[in-house]
Amino acid sequence: MSLARRIATHLRAHEAKLGFQALVGSRGASSQSKELMDAEIEHATGLERKQLESERKGVDLFHEPWLDAPFGTETNPVEVTSAFAERVVGVPDAEDDSTIWWGTLKAGEPPKQITQNGEYFVLKQE
Repeated sequence: MSLARRIATHLRAHEAKLGFQALVGSRGASSQSKELMDAEIEHATGLERKQLESERKGVDLFHEPWLDAPFGTETNPVEVTSAFAERVVGVPDAEDDSTIWWGTLKAGEPPKQITQNGEYFVLKQE
């Protein structure tokens, strides 16, 4: 974590206790946060800089759309894409995330459930 980000986090944590004006004087909240963001971006490099620039635009650089996808059911399974006729799929165990259950999906097969009471998957060949 960059020094500027740590300072900004510290300031935000103490705003409610001390009152924002006590920390930043007569400046407004929006100008102060913009200055902090400018300082962070100015000193950041590589991936951290890309992340900060994305945050400034209101975009989450690390958001994965599949995280918002609905649970795969037998009638509406999760479509796994592949250029090949089969693909290996890993599913974390419901009781122990460190255990992965593996299964193979094949083109043309009906939806497959890898774990008991888990999601259904079907291969969509591209």
